[in-house]
Amino acid sequence: MKTLGFAAILVSVCAMAACTVTSGDGSGGAGGDGGAGGSDATSTTTSSATTGGGEGGEGGGDATNECTPLAFDECVECCQEANAGEVERLTELTFWYCGCEATIRCAQYCDTTDAATDVCGDDGVVNLEVDNLDCETCVIEESAPEDSECYEAAYTACGEAEDCQALTACSDTCE
Repeated sequence: MKTLGFAAILVSVCAMAACTVTSGDGSGGAGGDGGAGGSDATSTTTSSATTGGGEGGEGGGDATNECTPLAFDECVECCQEANAGEVERLTELTFWYCGCEATIRCAQYCDTTDAATDVCGDDGVVNLEVDNLDCETCVIEESAPEDSECYEAAYTACGEAEDCQALTACSDTCE
């Protein structure tokens, strides 16, 4: 199976509650004439003033995330392109939670006894190299609805995994 096929699913599925606007923690924006910018979220005792400020900057967002100013779909796509390796990890997690969990309906297609079609490894590793169209179709159907619990679980696991956090952090800034 190709992980590239999941670019479209990730865009549509990311429109769910998993991709929400963050609380605004992060670097503050620069102000207009005479105002001050925000403070760095990691600093609790100092703030940095900017020169040439005006009404004051609007805080929030990660100033280093070039995807944030884009429209939602373009922002999500930008985050995926900037974190391609993490998209693959999220895809693996999506297959695990939406196709390999014993309680999910797709397990009948994904967790097979045939090595040529078995997506779900016994050791918790997902094998995306096998050709199993039934599994892929089922996982896409299972993870696509807005209320997809399995995709939410995969997205949450991605946000907790070091090799996947940057993708969720980026896409969480998309509005």
